[in-house]
Amino acid sequence: MLVLFFEIPAVIFHYLMIRRLFSVKRSFFAHLVLIFISFLMVSMIIFIGDWDNLPPTFLVYLAGIQYACTDSRAKKFAVSLMLASTVFAWNAFLDNILKTYGTISSMVLLRSLFSVLLYLLVRFKGPERETELGNSLWRLMLFLTLAPSGIVFSIVLIPPIESREPRWLLCLYSTLLFLSLLSFIGLLWAIAVLSRQQKLERQSLHAEMNRNYYDSMKQQHFEIRRLKHDLSNHLHTILYLPPEEKENYITHLLESPGLTQKMDYCGDQTVNAVLSVKEPLMREENISLRLKLDIPEQLPFQSADICVLFANALDNAIESCCTFPKEKRFIEITACHQKGILALSVKNPASLLLNTGSPLPSTTKSDSANHGYGLRSMEEIVKQYQGSLEVTSAGHVFELFLYLPEPLKNLW
Repeated sequence: MLVLFFEIPAVIFHYLMIRRLFSVKRSFFAHLVLIFISFLMVSMIIFIGDWDNLPPTFLVYLAGIQYACTDSRAKKFAVSLMLASTVFAWNAFLDNILKTYGTISSMVLLRSLFSVLLYLLVRFKGPERETELGNSLWRLMLFLTLAPSGIVFSIVLIPPIESREPRWLLCLYSTLLFLSLLSFIGLLWAIAVLSRQQKLERQSLHAEMNRNYYDSMKQQHFEIRRLKHDLSNHLHTILYLPPEEKENYITHLLESPGLTQKMDYCGDQTVNAVLSVKEPLMREENISLRLKLDIPEQLPFQSADICVLFANALDNAIESCCTFPKEKRFIEITACHQKGILALSVKNPASLLLNTGSPLPSTTKSDSANHGYGLRSMEEIVKQYQGSLEVTSAGHVFELFLYLPEPLKNLW
């Protein structure tokens, strides 16, 4: 009983390691399952030639991860195989190689110490919880895991030829188990490197898309302003047109967006540019626009970032509104900039029901591979400014809310 008590630290750190590597369900029972398989894993004695412990423990561990975590199936299988084989290699090393050199208490201490070191390695050098490499890369990592896993399983499951192993065989076992252990640690490190590389590539792609989006929006806004600036030239032209052509010319000018559209919604020109471009689209779709803006001056954020946040939020709201009857279509935008914080709320009708703090929903477009970057761009920008973004729904009204603290250099 005392031995089990001293194994509690090993169980705790193994559980924390699972939470670090996987996204766990928001269920109390799911966490109980993870605690149970953590206890089973770190406390299981692994003897060479013993089929009673390793296979059932391994299957229960894989099943527990598959049930309690929400990541892709490929990721759960690949990473859980690495993690289980790593712990099996260490337990087999302790129970078969070092058992003659230490006491039970020292074995338990070494198990706990190994769990702590492995957790610290995963915590500071391993992949992040939201790491997703794609099924092809996860299958590659699974393939690379098969060799060291095969070594561990072969050593443990193949019974010794003699009742007492010769010294050279024990040395071979210990060497192979230690090399397998290093291989698993290296694979976890490789996953972390690949995930960081993919994250940098995504950030670069999003930054390029944001710049292009902002340049396009800026150009449209400039064209509208140029039309207003050229109004005097149009008036002079009207003076010299024949009477039969004047009416058509004037009608064409009055229908131009630059003359019928509001240009200044608030004190920030980027927000004005986005709204001046999106408002005609909403009119075409019979969407009622409700504005509550308290932005008295230019915002202290990158213009491209503000453009992407407002434009993508409106794009998603317009797309959702178009699925409702015309009389139910509305978009309510509330934004204020006070005390160093920009807050933005966009409400619109939606049939998708969400809970407070839910993750952003995926794109509803059929070509999902080429869409959905807008929400990802918004998440990246919010994280960059250390802000917060969440979505909620109540009474079939969807709300996207975010806030951005000003960069520190602007607060001093």
